[in-house]
Amino acid sequence: PTLLIIAGIHGDEAGGYLAAERYSSLKLKKGNLIVVPRLNGAAIRAGKRCGLGGDMNRLFNLPPNNSNPDAKVVNLAKQLIRQSDYVLNLHQGYDFYNPRWISRKRNPSKWGQSNVIDATTFHLPDGQKLELGNYAKRVVHRANSRIPDGDFHFAVNNTNTAVKRSRHKEQRGSLTYYSLYNQQKIALGLEATKNCSLSEAISYLTIAINAAIEEAGIEAVALPSESSQSVDAVQEAKSKNLSKMKLRG
Repeated sequence: PTLLIIAGIHGDEAGGYLAAERYSSLKLKKGNLIVVPRLNGAAIRAGKRCGLGGDMNRLFNLPPNNSNPDAKVVNLAKQLIRQSDYVLNLHQGYDFYNPRWISRKRNPSKWGQSNVIDATTFHLPDGQKLELGNYAKRVVHRANSRIPDGDFHFAVNNTNTAVKRSRHKEQRGSLTYYSLYNQQKIALGLEATKNCSLSEAISYLTIAINAAIEEAGIEAVALPSESSQSVDAVQEAKSKNLSKMKLRG
């Protein structure tokens, strides 16, 4: 199986692209990974949600020859989706998703700590089905078994994007919706909360990515460490190396 990890579609969600970078040189025993840590370079450099052509995660329903300045990048992402069996789109969202209203910070309108799917089941032309809901549940179960604090457990967030009464019709231009409805791929949006430190967000996303890789049947020699302490150590080492490079320059 081939799993595609895409991050940095929104430039103000650093947890996503920093988590994805941890997989760029992963050694595998079985399966394939395609990793695009920083899809929307302009948005990341600006530290903003949108890049040159607006919200890139709303551009996947545009025609290929569209004049939008982000169209070439979107088309490249579409090519990589075609080569994949599973697609992960990494994000950070505020607060905590819950299917029921618990509080102002934990309710159905929030995105943090969720595995987002556009439908639980997708019917293929040959009569078979893609069971996104079951895959997402298994990923959540595997991830949550590694997160001691229940307040930060992941939940499956089915946006039912295609149905007439969907609360999230804007998602019809998203990368995951395109992956499922145009390319028939199992696609998840992995959302870590912004209500924690950056190293913790990277840690939660790493746990979720590792779970998705394992559930897809891909085997690595060693997956990235899931502890926030190890994330801190890596980030500190990167900062020191960057400082040294600047001094040499």
